[in-house]
Amino acid sequence: RGHLVHVVIQTPAQTPHKHAFVPEYGIFTLKQTLAESLTWPYDYGFVPQALADDGNPTDIIVINDAPTFMGCLLEVRILGGILLQKNGVVNNRLVACPKHQPGVTLKTDAYDRISDVPKDMLNGIERFLIEYSEVEGNRIEFNGTCSRKKALAQVEKDRKRRKKAQ
Repeated sequence: RGHLVHVVIQTPAQTPHKHAFVPEYGIFTLKQTLAESLTWPYDYGFVPQALADDGNPTDIIVINDAPTFMGCLLEVRILGGILLQKNGVVNNRLVACPKHQPGVTLKTDAYDRISDVPKDMLNGIERFLIEYSEVEGNRIEFNGTCSRKKALAQVEKDRKRRKKAQ
């Protein structure tokens, strides 16, 4: 239970549109459209009540059998994180998959840690995160991955940062 967190999906898988939550309005906005024929490979969202080093909500990629929807709140299992810097600022992405559901088998049930994610899938996620951000004109540095323990410590640190910012 200690590795479960709630997330809000802002950009569902298989869409070319990146959305972002706008807190002052309480709704989502279209932030970016990917180049023709490109789509988000996995659901992308944030951890509510957590503020990352870059001043934005803590980012998370949810590996799932099928896309959810914008605004979907779901409970996920943290697997680890992808360590990135964007324009010299820490901009890590957590990696998770849906929590186990009794009576339902998902492909992701076998993933317990980031090292359980197939290497080609993880490489694809890393490449996507770097390439789409570089197209926006950002300088991205990939610094490897981190364990679930370190990713969960990041969530706790980000939650404390959010409370201080209020």
